[in-house]
Amino acid sequence: MKGCRWRKLPFLWMVLFLVVSLGACTSMKEAKKQAENAKVPVIEGAKYVGSEACADCHEDVVKDFGRTIHGRIAGFEVKPSMEAEGCEACHGPASKHIEEEDPAYILNPAKLEPAQASAICSRCHTDGETMDWRGSEHALNDVSCVKCHAVHGDKDKVAYRDKLGYRHKNVKDAFLREPEPELCFTCHKDVMAKTNYPNHHPVKEGKMVCSECHNPHGSMVQPLLRTDERKNELCLHCHARYQGPFTFEHTPVVEDCTICHNPHGTVADNLLKQNEPFLCLQCHGIHFHAGLRPDTEEVLSKPHEAGKPTTVVPHDSSMQMVMMTRCTQCHSAIHGSDLPSLSVPGGGSRLTK
Repeated sequence: MKGCRWRKLPFLWMVLFLVVSLGACTSMKEAKKQAENAKVPVIEGAKYVGSEACADCHEDVVKDFGRTIHGRIAGFEVKPSMEAEGCEACHGPASKHIEEEDPAYILNPAKLEPAQASAICSRCHTDGETMDWRGSEHALNDVSCVKCHAVHGDKDKVAYRDKLGYRHKNVKDAFLREPEPELCFTCHKDVMAKTNYPNHHPVKEGKMVCSECHNPHGSMVQPLLRTDERKNELCLHCHARYQGPFTFEHTPVVEDCTICHNPHGTVADNLLKQNEPFLCLQCHGIHFHAGLRPDTEEVLSKPHEAGKPTTVVPHDSSMQMVMMTRCTQCHSAIHGSDLPSLSVPGGGSRLTK
């Protein structure tokens, strides 16, 4: 009977895995449906009165807002989906709010549900970089537009240094609440840690920002990559020398750069997930370099005595050679090659040059 119970364990684990997976898929579908069907709340009985009326109480906010791109939108530029311009384009008709002086009669995106707050922005921002927002990871995880953007313009100037000591590129104002990469690092702590590893892309040095590789508003290629094709196409924008096609190709290079590399940072050189030869040995079995020859073994202890085992170790084994040697010392064209090797039979296909 005990044996029967043990035999059922793998089946039970499989059932549990399927239940958890189905639950995760269902919740993700519900989140996507909620993001796609989110609507802007309606203030019953309110009418549009114009931004000038808002300035009576919110003079500083209206002044800052007027200097932003949103505040400079003319009436003829307003999309048909919008019923007003200026403050009321986002906050809704203000007549009832002005009469009652009650915050409940005005839309405050910071206090709305994330999907509802983003629905306000989506009435205008429906194309270009924001066209995939409703199906993006950020939207599905309840990150609203106002979580990252300060629309009034009071915090839209991108700083060049901050308390973390990062230097920044001279990028355009994007109404960001914090400059990149600090804004991204408020949530992505694991990535922040990797940018401090010995090998990393020059984000910390201010030569790159996160949004050069990632589109935070959504992408067809995960994780939010700025490409509509495979992952490698993004890497090849900068690393074009690895593009190929090559006569002799390395399969993981063609499939996905991140099989071997972690772009955010690593301890190993060249953004490799592990040092050589251990990275290579995850796919390639140890070949002739590691063949242990019986004639190189040396008995270090005295002849066998009772209770004392004989110690046998390789004296000059090629196992030691392979563990202390980088694979790329011989296989130097690891990303692909067009040249056959004259010194080694079949060496071209072995990426030796």
